[in-house]
Amino acid sequence: MTAGRFPGADLKTFGVIAVLLVTVAFLAPAPDRPTDRDIYEATAAHGVVYDCSDLQCFRVLVAWTLGVLPGPSVPKWKIYAALSDAAAAVVLGQLCRAVGLSNQVAALSTWVAAFGFGSLYTLYDPFSSDALMFLMGPLLTLLMLRGRMGIAALVGALGVLAKEFAAVPLFVFALAAAIKRQWPLALRALASANAALIVWLGLQFWLMLRFNYTYSNSASTQLLSGGNLVGWLSRLSPRLAVSSVFTEYGAIWLLALVGFFRGPSILRRLSIAAVPPAWLFSYVQQPDRALWNFHYLMIPLAMIVASRLPFWWSWALVSFFAFANLRLGAQLAFVPAARIALTVSVVIAAVAVVRDWREPADGSPAEVLTL
Repeated sequence: MTAGRFPGADLKTFGVIAVLLVTVAFLAPAPDRPTDRDIYEATAAHGVVYDCSDLQCFRVLVAWTLGVLPGPSVPKWKIYAALSDAAAAVVLGQLCRAVGLSNQVAALSTWVAAFGFGSLYTLYDPFSSDALMFLMGPLLTLLMLRGRMGIAALVGALGVLAKEFAAVPLFVFALAAAIKRQWPLALRALASANAALIVWLGLQFWLMLRFNYTYSNSASTQLLSGGNLVGWLSRLSPRLAVSSVFTEYGAIWLLALVGFFRGPSILRRLSIAAVPPAWLFSYVQQPDRALWNFHYLMIPLAMIVASRLPFWWSWALVSFFAFANLRLGAQLAFVPAARIALTVSVVIAAVAVVRDWREPADGSPAEVLTL
């Protein structure tokens, strides 16, 4: 199976998920708060927005692409988000199999990714590059695992035209290889990451020098003043801030922590390597949204543990998790309050953790961690 290419079964899964997500996207209400829609629509219509001082103006790829397609703006952006999220979910399943996880883990991970908070939130507010970034994580990691460094560099270089995060999975892979002291692999991965970074820097300088773009209205660039984190915390009570971060992953937090000790060493190394950029993006962005960029590592770790439940229990966990996020992420008003579904999913996750602790997969205590 070639990285990034869907075989028959995955293509069918993509089709089913895409139809479901498109349906959710068109059922989702219009956001009841300010969004970046105006900036992205102006970029789509005019190519550039002279003298723009908003960070979103630098994220041009999706707006430029959708701008040349016919049709009204909102449906185009909703369909883009749904298709990107569906592709991200299916590629995550491929990544699971590539690191040696079972088909059951891959299937569970696919559906959790498709109906996770971050994915469904992009259907509620599609005017961003986030949905494409959710695809970049698993896709670039899969390409690197299969030795397709040149293609990974090309995809990453294209991705940073949409958002700077597209370079992050490449750097994460390079650091993971360095942890293993696989120096030739680490250097090749670092070269791919730097190629994407150079393209991103070139775009920034071009837009600044040619069209007078600046970062002046973006708190994300105010690194010595707390980035976006300070403003986000000032708008929320401590309880609500913790709740927002927890509900982003819900039961996945608990399962992934245990799954880290059960997962293959490559997944552990990637997870460790992802910690620094996860902290950084939580600092410069909103933590409750930034952390979903790393779902491609969190979800497989979690599903390693969930897959050890009886078949119907593991899928019940996925179902309650998805149901909660239809309200939390997609903001579907006709879906009952998410509290019950979220609680049930956490309870099932706790059962999975206890079961895993009492009955290790090989009948012995958890293996000694190796990197």
